[in-house]
Amino acid sequence: MNEIKKICSDLGLPTGDRFTQDWAYELSDEYRTKEWLVKYTEAYLNNNYPLAIKSELMTLCLDVINDLISSGVSPSNEEIIKTLNVLQDNYKNHIDLINYWASEGEPLEDCFALTPEMRMLKSKLR
Repeated sequence: MNEIKKICSDLGLPTGDRFTQDWAYELSDEYRTKEWLVKYTEAYLNNNYPLAIKSELMTLCLDVINDLISSGVSPSNEEIIKTLNVLQDNYKNHIDLINYWASEGEPLEDCFALTPEMRMLKSKLR
């Protein structure tokens, strides 16, 4: 997982044994804030990262957004909107993530807090 090591090194995230495929979901709460979301989105936009690293960053961004919405942050929050716009602009690279978070066919009460936003984004792409 060289991609994860690179992200951790570049952004000053903790390393340790976090280099598993679930690292984005296991990152501690202090790195799951609006301020860190801005850093992840800026890293996605402002570095010449290969697609593999951008995919890891987008996975992290969406999981952080889901946590933020779950904790009461509005989906119309400026940082969330900016990141979702980046996702929309690069949707071809992240269609699997979009499909995962959209959870199509599932009732909303059984889905993620982010699911309504992902379903709206997906409807724009059709």
